[in-house]
Amino acid sequence: MRSYRHVGIALGFLGGTTLGSGISFLFRLEPVQLMLCVTLCGLGGILAGLLVFSAWQSRFQER
Repeated sequence: MRSYRHVGIALGFLGGTTLGSGISFLFRLEPVQLMLCVTLCGLGGILAGLLVFSAWQSRFQER
């Protein structure tokens, strides 16, 4: 069975950085704070993407 781990990482990073960019725009953060916010949200998105796809894969293997 194929592993979708790379898909989880890519989608999580995309979603996390998009969320971080939006938060930075709304709060009008300075450049250093903006980069920190986008980086932290991107890392959080990677972790969330890995968790979602591993849960999805384990559910799929049960069937």
